[in-house]
Amino acid sequence: MNPYVRLSSMAGSLEAASLGMRLALWHDEMVAHERRLRAGVGDPCGDDCPHAEAEMLWTDAVATFGGDAEALTFLRSRASAALPDFAPT
Repeated sequence: MNPYVRLSSMAGSLEAASLGMRLALWHDEMVAHERRLRAGVGDPCGDDCPHAEAEMLWTDAVATFGGDAEALTFLRSRASAALPDFAPT
């Protein structure tokens, strides 16, 4: 099961369900984006690339899922890469 959907279903709120869907969509976009970058066929990162959303989504995940957000390692790693001073707990 998708880790984002699993966490959102455990939280059981509409806010968590909405965030879970946003995170699942972001994850798919991020994977496709990074594959294109590695293949040398993608545009460089800009304001509208999935990397730009990582920090905000991580903040929302921590606010919504609390400590359980630590399981979202892919999201956490992209958020920390976007924030050089960021140190996840």
